[in-house]
Amino acid sequence: MNVNGIGTAGYPAWQGTRKAESNEKDNFGANVKATGNVVHIAPDALFSIYDAKTGESANVYRADDYSEENPFYIVKGMDKNGNEYEQMVDVSKVNPNSCSYMELLALNAHTGNKSDSNFMTMSILKDKMDGTSYQEKADYMAMAHELMNDMKTLGDWDGYLRYGKWINDILTFCKSK
Repeated sequence: MNVNGIGTAGYPAWQGTRKAESNEKDNFGANVKATGNVVHIAPDALFSIYDAKTGESANVYRADDYSEENPFYIVKGMDKNGNEYEQMVDVSKVNPNSCSYMELLALNAHTGNKSDSNFMTMSILKDKMDGTSYQEKADYMAMAHELMNDMKTLGDWDGYLRYGKWINDILTFCKSK
């Protein structure tokens, strides 16, 4: 399934399993024009996301030397100033109570959370950061617990269980390291 162009009111868009088509291609894959920047969405990435508010994008890949003992990921994308970046993330050292959004994306991909509903979780968590950079650190577990409680208050038990599973997957991996 492909979720594309949500982009209204600053909600990110995601490229899923379908290949994106574009006339302009470079080493990242398909390009999307957003907030004056060309945002790169990579159909071959484990997880790709962009934020229409900031113009940032992130594509998560396993590093060439990835192994269970060395869970390294590469996050490539465009920062809010329109500059390309590439960051290596060792997910065994990521603390979800104080990490950047890029680190959280790598951790999220490592725990196998790559579904469409999980994309919405990641989008909502980024939206709660209110336009801050992908590099800025935040307490994403506190935000996820807050969202989980909101779902409980609203009686959205599917949402409540989804956030609970996501939190459990992340914390289970982090506690095992």
